[in-house]
Amino acid sequence: MQRLVKIVQSLLPWVLAAVILFTISGRPATAQQSAIPRTLAVTGYGQDPATTTLAQITLGLSDKGNSAKAAHKILDQRSSALVSLLKSKNVTRVKTSNINLNLKFDRDGKPQKEGFEGYQNIEFQVPVDKIGVLDDAIATDIDHISTIQYLASEQDILTARDNAIKEAIADAQTQAKVALDPLGFAIQEVIDIQVNDAVVQAPGTDVVPKGDSYSGNRWSGNPTVAEGEQGVEVKVTLKVRY
Repeated sequence: MQRLVKIVQSLLPWVLAAVILFTISGRPATAQQSAIPRTLAVTGYGQDPATTTLAQITLGLSDKGNSAKAAHKILDQRSSALVSLLKSKNVTRVKTSNINLNLKFDRDGKPQKEGFEGYQNIEFQVPVDKIGVLDDAIATDIDHISTIQYLASEQDILTARDNAIKEAIADAQTQAKVALDPLGFAIQEVIDIQVNDAVVQAPGTDVVPKGDSYSGNRWSGNPTVAEGEQGVEVKVTLKVRY
């Protein structure tokens, strides 16, 4: 009997240690469960307009020649003269397209090997209040005005983007509050934010038809450019802890 008591006494510290270890090891699981954060992801939308203060204009030249070389030379000379004029008027972003040459065809649909038609476009930007530069361009006997697009400046688009981001963040916070209030929760902190690339609406375009405002290689009146807006849209996703 004494021997059994001694055995129990010798094992008692080990039993107590096992009980303590089991108790301690069980606690972190409970603490871990309660430490899991409650999160909610919400996406807000914002939009802000940027006033269009620039006109992007595309002019067209066309001419004929007895040979491809001749047609190309005539167009190149006319294009160079027009570009020089535009640059002297301090317009920006002057671009010229490639010269396209096509064979002329007779009434029977057969190509006239000694007849070529060439085409080229010249594009540039000018402030809306300087649109009168078109009168000078028209005086060089351009053949058509393809389009007039209304654009916002890069700085105005960036400003509109910043305002749209603020609006999208406020919208996301409002949505989170609407979702949490009925459940008795409140936003504790924002733990992540994602701002998507801004979407800029396409600029407005006026197509200038021949025979209407422009006919017979002459402009029949001052072109009218109406200012408008380019909308800038942004999507922001917030992840909040509540």
